[in-house]
Amino acid sequence: MNDWEIDTERLLIRPMQVDDAADWHRIRAAAPFDPLVRSVEESIALIAAMQRRAAPDSDGWQQFAITAKDGSMIGDLGIRFSPPWNATAELGFALDPRWQRQGLCAEAVEAMVRRLFRNGRRRLVAVTDARNRPAQRVLERCWFREEGRFVQSWRDGDAWFDEVSYARLASD
Repeated sequence: MNDWEIDTERLLIRPMQVDDAADWHRIRAAAPFDPLVRSVEESIALIAAMQRRAAPDSDGWQQFAITAKDGSMIGDLGIRFSPPWNATAELGFALDPRWQRQGLCAEAVEAMVRRLFRNGRRRLVAVTDARNRPAQRVLERCWFREEGRFVQSWRDGDAWFDEVSYARLASD
């Protein structure tokens, strides 16, 4: 797992551990446009299951903790790895509101993008709630291009909302 630790100027990104689950749950619960519907216990079980995978980049979702240099968890990157022959990955992210508006999310996303391309992925995608302009700005800052809009594609309570898809190629 250490080969998936990524150091940036201000951050350390690493595969999430069970001990991170409570912070992950708290950060995701504060994320707008992405209502958290699982319990803390379910978050712990998800992280435990991810740790049993053959490798962080094997087919399926893997959560990475975004930590400040002092080790405190400030956010996460979720990566859905496709089978290696497909060479694609989907990413999602959330940052603790106390750490937003400092460029940290874009720093983490760009560092992960570089690692994914260096490890053989050729296409990366992300889908955001159309109302989530901060997430869209992070993707645009990291050179993702808007590729499409999914009209009324997901439900939150009694309302339906649009999503916007983004992508970036290794050749971009």
